[in-house]
Parts: sequence; C-alpha cells; structure tokens
Amino acid sequence: MVNSSLAYEILLYINSFYFGLFATCELGTLILKSVLIIEKYDVEKDPTKLGRDYGVLIGLFIIEAARLILGRKGSLSEKDIPVLFSVLLTVPSIMGVLYLLIFQVVVLRIEYIWCTLMLCIQTLEFVFASMFIVSLCRGPSYD
Repeated sequence: MVNSSLAYEILLYINSFYFGLFATCELGTLILKSVLIIEKYDVEKDPTKLGRDYGVLIGLFIIEAARLILGRKGSLSEKDIPVLFSVLLTVPSIMGVLYLLIFQVVVLRIEYIWCTLMLCIQTLEFVFASMFIVSLCRGPSYD
C-alpha cells in the first residue's frame, strides 16, 4: 500500500516551491499583458476584463497559500481537520487555475504549460489528501 502521508507531504513541498514560481510568472505576464494589449483588445471600452483577471489572480494567491499552509500543518501533525479544509479549498483553487487557463482576456502558450502543471499537482494532491484523510479515519493497524 502507498504511504499517502508521505506522498501528500512531498506533493505539498513541491507545490510550495512551484506556487511561488507560478504566482510570480502569472503576475508578471498579467502586468505585461495589461500594458501591451490595451489597444489590441479594446480593454479601454470594457476595463472590467482586466480587473476580473487581477481579482481572480489575487484570490487564487490567497486561497492557494491558505490551502498549502493548512495542508502542511495537518500533514505534519497528522490531524484530519486541517487536511480536510485543504481539500475543500482545492476546489476553488482549481476553478481559479481553470479561469486563468481558459477565460482570461489573452492566454499565452507558456500559461497553458504553467496552468496545466499546476492542475496536475493540485489533482495529485487532492487524491493523496483524500487517501490520507481516509487512512486517518481508520483505526491504527498493529501488523
């Protein structure tokens, strides 16, 4: 049987570094796009497009940071409540990444790669966190 606690902790560790890279790159590309695409995509006529992109990005940063902190706290102390909240926060985090992947004003090819990798990591974390919660809910086995 797979040690879900170890796999989940490794994925959280990897995601804590990747999230910093993802956040920096996404914010940088969004600032660059907001400077360069104003004339091309008529953002001046409807400025809510870029405002919505910035709002989703900031919300994603907050949710993902809280999710990682709760996941690490619950995994290290082997408590199921913080991990359960981390799993619940995975859903809005995945929705935010899907928004960045599909519904932005302009999506660059490199963003497809960043967002797809982020979705893969989040999906694996969701699976292993669920396995970890199930293993915590079962009683200890004395084999």
